[in-house]
Amino acid sequence: MQSQSLSVPIDQEKKQTSRSLAPDLARGFMLLLIVLAHAPMYVPSSGSGILNHPLGGSLLDNIIKFITLLFIDLRSYPMFAALFGFGLAMIITRRMSTDTSLSDTKRLIYRRCLALILFGVLHAVFVFSYDILTIYGIAGLLISWLLYRSDQTLLRGAAWFSAFIIFFLVTQSILMAISGETSSPHGSMAADTFVMSLMNRLMEYPMWIVYSLLIMPLLAPILLGAWAQRKELLEKPQQNKSFLRKVTIIGISVSVIGGLPFALAGAQVWQPSAEIKGVLISLHTITGMFGGIGYTAMFGLIALRLRNNRGVIIKALASTGKRSLTCYLAQSILLALLLADWGLGIGGKIHSFGAALIALFIWLLTVIFAEILERKGKNGPAEVLLRRFIYRRT
Repeated sequence: MQSQSLSVPIDQEKKQTSRSLAPDLARGFMLLLIVLAHAPMYVPSSGSGILNHPLGGSLLDNIIKFITLLFIDLRSYPMFAALFGFGLAMIITRRMSTDTSLSDTKRLIYRRCLALILFGVLHAVFVFSYDILTIYGIAGLLISWLLYRSDQTLLRGAAWFSAFIIFFLVTQSILMAISGETSSPHGSMAADTFVMSLMNRLMEYPMWIVYSLLIMPLLAPILLGAWAQRKELLEKPQQNKSFLRKVTIIGISVSVIGGLPFALAGAQVWQPSAEIKGVLISLHTITGMFGGIGYTAMFGLIALRLRNNRGVIIKALASTGKRSLTCYLAQSILLALLLADWGLGIGGKIHSFGAALIALFIWLLTVIFAEILERKGKNGPAEVLLRRFIYRRT
């Protein structure tokens, strides 16, 4: 995967320069957040739980739900979006610095986004309806024209997209209050056979795309990530330490404060009404964007501290970040095979804590796999295929 984006392979010009630790480290950790967020979706629930989390469970299960809702759910996606935008801007910056024409650079960005969509379609149809690759590929096509504009245009675009999302989230709150419905069944996970799950995914997938583009705060973080790359916030954290610290503190603080009521509800500390629950979902989503940006800045600070002391764990996380497309697809496939009813069906025999343990185990497997590839000097299989698609004409 490209050093600055989950969806992009290593560029030839990148190999000639030292890689920035922060984006690779952030993406390696982000994959853990994603698999932890997806795992509960395979655990059946007898009623309407909080987001994708099942009802009931032991005290330990409720603690896991509290931690996941407070720090992970709807926080990892904006973090991914910021890194994706950072990566697109990095590609543009490096291509333009080599006197590549603007038209060729634009075509390269389009091909990358189209390739991401292609991978996402295959992933969604055959494995997991709620794929994120497609969403970011489409988002990249929608906002790529802004990536060649001024810094002020990027910031204004982020502000406008944020206002747009807030409008739809308020509308969502009203609709939830009227209908009393705050979660939707995940039929493809509960299907008994692979064919039935595939049919369900074909119905779930289009709705997920529309929902994500209208409701999820993704476009604004992409533009903010592109702006951050222009300012070299993650590439030169030593020169931006004060700013990164402020963004980290403010972003994560807003995220935690905004996510706390919903996390308490998920842990069954209190039971909000349908009207209140709709408001909490919107608040949780909006503040999640702050959390994603805060996490991204935090890894800039972590990379600064570790720049001269990269132990085995840090190197393995960075290796995972370099191959995050391969690792994302691998962990999704393993999660489905182990937990889905059409797979081994373990999801029906565990609860939140068990799902989190399996998610952690799967993530560790991908980290080990990525480190093995790193020591052999090889890219991930998905990155190799993606590169062939993107650079097929050159």
